Amino acid sequence: MKKPCGPLDMISDLPNNIIENILIRLPISDVVGTSVLSRKWRYKWVTLPHLVIDNSLGKKLLERRGQLGKCELVKVVYRLLLLHKGPLVKFSIEVDELDNCPDIDNWMNFLSNHEIQEFTLSRAKTDPYKLPSHLFTFQHLRHLKLRHCVLRPSDGFKGFNKLISLKLEEVIMDAKTIEWLVSSCPLLEQLIVTSYTAYGSIEIRAPNLIVFSLTGEFASISFKNTLFLEEVTVSLCHLNKYVKHKSSNLVKFVHSLPTVKKLYLEGYFLEYLSLGTVPKKLPIHFKNLEVLHIDEMDFSNLDEVLCALRLITSSPKLEELTIVAYAGDIAKDAIVEYFETQNLSHYSLKSLRLVTIEQISNFVPELEFIKFILANSPQLQEMKVIQSEDIVDEDELSMWRELLRFRRASPRAEIVMVE
Repeated sequence: MKKPCGPLDMISDLPNNIIENILIRLPISDVVGTSVLSRKWRYKWVTLPHLVIDNSLGKKLLERRGQLGKCELVKVVYRLLLLHKGPLVKFSIEVDELDNCPDIDNWMNFLSNHEIQEFTLSRAKTDPYKLPSHLFTFQHLRHLKLRHCVLRPSDGFKGFNKLISLKLEEVIMDAKTIEWLVSSCPLLEQLIVTSYTAYGSIEIRAPNLIVFSLTGEFASISFKNTLFLEEVTVSLCHLNKYVKHKSSNLVKFVHSLPTVKKLYLEGYFLEYLSLGTVPKKLPIHFKNLEVLHIDEMDFSNLDEVLCALRLITSSPKLEELTIVAYAGDIAKDAIVEYFETQNLSHYSLKSLRLVTIEQISNFVPELEFIKFILANSPQLQEMKVIQSEDIVDEDELSMWRELLRFRRASPRAEIVMVE
């Protein structure tokens, strides 16, 4: 029996669907490069249902051709689209240097003739790109990601009926556009918005929403008809402290999130929640909350400390707690007095297992808060304390002594100090 005279080409003999799965995971330049391997591979890439152009290609062309690389990039995209054959369900272009040019309109016009299910347009270093009306004809869209664009839905647009994921970063639009767009996507499960536009009040209505994230500046945020919402991240970049809040922001926020399991409060959002009157007890519980992350918690602000305590003690299933401390002032007497005079022993954080507190600086209110957690968490396994970079050796030693003195409700609780 004759032996083969050359190396076996095992990849070429794989089923087409496996080869396709390999190719769609490679950078586009490598995918197109497979056409020179052999006659059998020459046209495999032109039938791929996914076209993904990322920053690596843009950087490579700029390094090789300078500013001419931008023109070369545009030509590459035209070639990819014109040579493509068969169904095209995913088109993604994430190139920071992509200019604001009419060619993008042409590409989107071409794509409107395909049943695009996933579309990404991400740019960064030029003026925001005004999205053409072609986008709103993509009625098969399931995933949409836009960055550094202007979004104004065209007249007659009735929404994306199949969309399940929407990611908007640095997209210029007003609050009404966000509200209308979200409410017009009945199957939407994931909504992520990062914006530097100042919004007024935002109300999210999305019956199938599971994951929500908002980073930006806004007057208020509320949720209606979001019974499946499990993970919420809110990061407030600026807080107008001169606006009067007659009722408790915390109560309004809690009422709109009855099913949340993971809650991340970042930036100035805890301070926003503390405005108005912080109630002695929340009217409802976070019955499903398992993970709570609080960023920039000001331990010199009694209302913020009370707000955090209400959230923690109203979450019977809370398992993981992370707090990033911020000692913005030297005022501490009111907080220390609260912990010393209030009977807090009746609280039982019966599900809490893991606690991380970051940026600790031996500030007395911080230690009082840690003492409360240790004394009321019978299932606690680990308390990780990450100290501030600014802490001096003397304060570090004093803090260690204090932490070791605190009573622990859990015999298994371990305190881990991280410098």
